[in-house]
Amino acid sequence: MNEQLLAVRVGPYLFGAPVSSVTEILAKPSVTRIPRTPSVIAGVAVVRGQPLAVLTLRPALDLPPEDVTLALRWGGHRGAALVAVDQVESLWNPQNPLPPELWQGLVPTHVAGWIPRAYRTGNEWLWEWAEDLPDRLQDMAVAHATGA
Repeated sequence: MNEQLLAVRVGPYLFGAPVSSVTEILAKPSVTRIPRTPSVIAGVAVVRGQPLAVLTLRPALDLPPEDVTLALRWGGHRGAALVAVDQVESLWNPQNPLPPELWQGLVPTHVAGWIPRAYRTGNEWLWEWAEDLPDRLQDMAVAHATGA
């Protein structure tokens, strides 16, 4: 059996965050924007005295920017970060991931790198996020900032 996922929405997309990676769900974190940062960085929030990067997938998904009203605190390999989401749906027990050749062409190439598995649930896709999603988003920000 695969690890349980926390099903969340970003815009119309349904994603699954590995439960072992999410340490907390924060409602209405106070986000301070940082000028001249890549669009994947929504800003920084101080959570219990610790400054955390607030990362958003909206630009990568071609969605308009929105204020961060909900975020997942994610324990990444490089330390904690917040990943902005629009809604938390439920805990979900994944079964029978679909072969990559059935779904990899349905997401932009740069997004496919964050998704190790995909599932059909009802009439929609659920895209599982990689356990190191914040690290991958931060790498994208660095690449954008350096022009790489």
